Amino acid sequence: MAYRIRRSVIPQPSHRPVQVLARKFLVAALTVMGTLASMDPASARVERLAQPQRQVTATATRPTRQTPDTALRAHTSPGTLTRQASPRATPKRTGAAASNAKGVSNAVPLSQKTGTLATVARPAQAPQTLQAYVTGYSYFDNTPPGSPAISHPVIHRTAAGLGTFSDPITVAVGHSIINGHDTLDWPAGSKFYLPNLRRYFIVEDTCGDGGSPQNGPCHIGYPAPATTWLDVWVDGRDRTEGGAHACMDAITGVWTVLRNPAPNYAVVIGSIIGVDGCSPQYGNSPTFGGLRT
Repeated sequence: MAYRIRRSVIPQPSHRPVQVLARKFLVAALTVMGTLASMDPASARVERLAQPQRQVTATATRPTRQTPDTALRAHTSPGTLTRQASPRATPKRTGAAASNAKGVSNAVPLSQKTGTLATVARPAQAPQTLQAYVTGYSYFDNTPPGSPAISHPVIHRTAAGLGTFSDPITVAVGHSIINGHDTLDWPAGSKFYLPNLRRYFIVEDTCGDGGSPQNGPCHIGYPAPATTWLDVWVDGRDRTEGGAHACMDAITGVWTVLRNPAPNYAVVIGSIIGVDGCSPQYGNSPTFGGLRT
């Protein structure tokens, strides 16, 4: 018996629902247009301006960016800002302050890593000519003996220097200890130029031992017409102790000294006592320019 395949009839879609929806949409659109036509023009303008106003307000409240080194603070006047510098930490000198035989601190205030300390910036001062009683101290008669130890390091950790403006030689000055407070006759870092030796010097040490150094040399006891006492470092490690004492005796006297000197005076580079013996002397007249080794 043969079987016949029956084809199914696919119903055709009706367009009536689409036409109904289109008609409803048209009616709704006409209703909206009629409503807008009946609105007050002033009210419509307010409605349109509402959204831009909200955007302006959001922009005005944006926080102000601060710079790393300064903080911005609002002034009383609208739209005006004042700049307030943020505090910076002040570096502190560290290290235990050990009292040496001179009765003053032997702590190193600056770099501990190199033989030369960082230069301390000081305000420019007017040059001054004065008469000073100049003596010398050496590696052999320092306190403690047989050492280059100093009490107030500034650019050197120990007594040193080449005598140039940038690397002056250590000099010791008198000091006073009153109520436990130590005051140098010249502040540490003070710079001098001695025409007789043609070298620059810097205060980094004190002269005078004991608990009352103000009662003896180098604070008092210098001869007239001197107004101060400068005890210059002569070194002497390259010579004998007797040779060092002979050189110190040779340079002792009242000599012209320039305080806060210009940087362009003639210089004989090297320690006062070197491998060639004691430095020559040149008198009280300063000479400008040039180096002599």
